[in-house]
Amino acid sequence: MSRRWRAYLKRGSDTTAADRGQLVLVSGAVVAVALLALVFAHAQLAYGGSADAPELSDISAATQDAAHAATAHVAGRYSWGARQAAVSEFRDELDPNLARIERAHTGSGGVAITTNDSAASGWALRNCPSGVYRDFGSCVADRGVVVQERAGETTVVAVAVDVVVSTPRHETDVTLAVTAV
Repeated sequence: MSRRWRAYLKRGSDTTAADRGQLVLVSGAVVAVALLALVFAHAQLAYGGSADAPELSDISAATQDAAHAATAHVAGRYSWGARQAAVSEFRDELDPNLARIERAHTGSGGVAITTNDSAASGWALRNCPSGVYRDFGSCVADRGVVVQERAGETTVVAVAVDVVVSTPRHETDVTLAVTAV
């Protein structure tokens, strides 16, 4: 107890133990409210200020889903001679989905996804489905999309994309070949 408080009590005040208890209770409540305000402020800053990069596996899975969805609009609709139109429609369906993936990862950095024609050409040379029981045509890369002639129709096989993930602390560049069938 401080000297001032003791002097006050010695002067004959009519302060009781109950009064002192109430003072302690009020002081505790003030401290609790102050701590609660600090906890809320910290939680808001931690939520808004996160600089963690999105997981590449999440971006890859979302891109794979976008490629499968875009393929559904093209499957069985274009002959091999109309493959450029098939690729155009595929891209028309894919590009808005890639933009949604980019917007989903905005914050203190971001994600940028673009198709990569040279990576698609390399993938087509190395990974074009073929074999004894596959009587398919060769693969062709067009604007980052790999297509193959199957039974006279254009089949979208894969799409190659460059993914750039950036945060204030670092930047990651990766090229993905996403199969579409």
